[in-house]
Amino acid sequence: MENNFEAFKNKTRVLVLSTQPSVSKLLIHVLEFNDKEFDFYLENGNAKNSYNDFVILETSDLDKAAKFQPNIVLITAEIPDSSISKVLNNVIAGGVLVHHTNISETVDNAGNFFRKLPFENALYQKSGNSFILQTSLGAIPISNEAILQNIEGLQLLSQQFGILEENFYEPVMNFEF
Repeated sequence: MENNFEAFKNKTRVLVLSTQPSVSKLLIHVLEFNDKEFDFYLENGNAKNSYNDFVILETSDLDKAAKFQPNIVLITAEIPDSSISKVLNNVIAGGVLVHHTNISETVDNAGNFFRKLPFENALYQKSGNSFILQTSLGAIPISNEAILQNIEGLQLLSQQFGILEENFYEPVMNFEF
């Protein structure tokens, strides 16, 4: 993954900028559940390259993230806005940025053109050691707080693959956190 852009230049590069590996794991689960074809390279070294059009690139390293020159980006809620300018400046013109509203000011000041899809924290209730996510499809138990903070962003990102709400939440319900 060191020759970041060159290795993936002919693919649609989907960057998950996150310190939480569970976010990428859930995205991969949702895509596989919906029979989407994609490759992936995760920060822990797990990879799949079947020469598909889409590649999921996971990192928390801002320098690596910028070198990917992503077409589509999810910046998760825990990433500080003070450090993302380099990544924003390298999103491909006309690309898509899914981001938490806590970095909206920095995103609005980005120097290049891309579609901005902000998300907020999901509505939920705490129940013992887990959380109950409130969705239009009903309540869904989630035990991972990082997923809960980013579930709305993951749904918006999944829409870029043509996965609508019902087809998103069904695999979330059977995901093992």
